[in-house]
Amino acid sequence: MDKIRPTVRTMVHSMLPLLFLCLFAGTSASQQVTLDPPQIAPVDLLTVNDLDFLNATTPKWIFTITMRSEQPVQVVMDIAINIMLADGNRFPNAVAITTDPFDVVNARTVTNIDLTNGNPSVAEHVVRADARTRLEETALPGGRIPVGLYQFFVTVTPEGGTPVSVTFDLEPTNPGSIQLLLPPDGDENASEFQLFQWRYDGTRSRISVYEQLPGQMAPEEVISGVPHLTEVVETNSFQYPSSGVRALQPGRTYVWTIEGLAGVSGGGDALLRSELWTFRVSTRNAPWVSGILAEIEQAVGPDFAEVFNRIRREGLTADGTMSLNGTPIAYNELVRLLEHLREKQGSVKSVTIE
Repeated sequence: MDKIRPTVRTMVHSMLPLLFLCLFAGTSASQQVTLDPPQIAPVDLLTVNDLDFLNATTPKWIFTITMRSEQPVQVVMDIAINIMLADGNRFPNAVAITTDPFDVVNARTVTNIDLTNGNPSVAEHVVRADARTRLEETALPGGRIPVGLYQFFVTVTPEGGTPVSVTFDLEPTNPGSIQLLLPPDGDENASEFQLFQWRYDGTRSRISVYEQLPGQMAPEEVISGVPHLTEVVETNSFQYPSSGVRALQPGRTYVWTIEGLAGVSGGGDALLRSELWTFRVSTRNAPWVSGILAEIEQAVGPDFAEVFNRIRREGLTADGTMSLNGTPIAYNELVRLLEHLREKQGSVKSVTIE
């Protein structure tokens, strides 16, 4: 037994370098790459050239992919774009791109512009002919591609490692023209706390209100100055605030306009401009009466716009008495009721003038 023990110890010691080597090799082989959440341009409009970014003559930023690795490693990136149009047409792998191997040292970012410039270089680039034909045939003015879902699948494969992937979607809406609704053009009975309404199928728009100064005749002259108020909103209505901005003055005339903010590749906005409409703030109603009218109008929604247009058009005034089901109510009670109506859209069935 005494002779066996040294033999065992010798075997253990002789295995240590081999075991250490195996552990070290295993650590190197398991070195992986991680991906940050992709950064994406908030786009409402895309063109055919935006998707064919390898051949774009004036490329604009669409996405950024960030890779991280604890040790230097070579990777290959694959990008596939699936297209699902609103009319039902589907084009899987409409665009497929594979890069040559490139280095990731600690961290590296790759954008669509980098691919256009060949950094990293591209080994394979395939665009489905039927997808390109369909997009070009249905392209809108300016080359805008049709509404749909454009899915990007990005896979990064480290040399000798496990692939990692991220996905993101672009959904261009191609917002069209803007239609102003309220107050109507030339309205003579607007409120100091006027409710503005318009139609626009985009997600963001900017309202601007200008005061007509002495000597200014055309609306184009009025908007050449500094706006009385400008605000970016994500709805198709705007209640003129009662504080924090310059108030609308009774008896004065204003011009209002809407700019649709449509996101485009590159991270900027394309501006869609509405007509220029004018309105005059009434001097007939006391401020609190005008404010209540605007509050009621906002609460019941645009379906009853003609009722409120008639009130302003005919110069109708309130008698100063407010009641609910025949019982007088205070102003603060009316405000709470109107807030409830705004939260419960669709609860108002009719609006009449008595």
